[in-house]
Amino acid sequence: MQYDVVTTVPITAKMASTTHERCPTSFSEGLELREYYAAACGHCQDLAPAWRKAASDYSGPVAFRQIECNDKDWKPVEDNKDLCKDIEAFPSIKLFKDGEEVTSYEGSRTAEDLVHFAKQNEKLAEQSMPAVVFLAQRGAPKMRRRDFL
Repeated sequence: MQYDVVTTVPITAKMASTTHERCPTSFSEGLELREYYAAACGHCQDLAPAWRKAASDYSGPVAFRQIECNDKDWKPVEDNKDLCKDIEAFPSIKLFKDGEEVTSYEGSRTAEDLVHFAKQNEKLAEQSMPAVVFLAQRGAPKMRRRDFL
């Protein structure tokens, strides 16, 4: 089975952000579930369909991102060496908030469990929202200027 290592998956309305990246241009603000993989890794290849399904099925504030650490010959991907420096096994799945690691994912490698994990951690996105945006999303009563005086 061939593993497509440099592919951008089309972003649909249901997908926040799903990419296979050799060199991510920037870190997203907010939440990202990242899979660090090696193109030659059999476990990574087995995970790929579930990862794609989870990313397409999930609708929420967590972006799904794949980062290639080693190529098809197990050579490190030079452009990603800083991103992959602490990765010891493939695949490794980690949740990040505003570019900082929050936790590692240790669950099963099914699309359903990946989506469930993303949904469990959506509250972290709300914690970083300004209160006005958070309240507006929750249907809070509208406030008038005189309410603050």
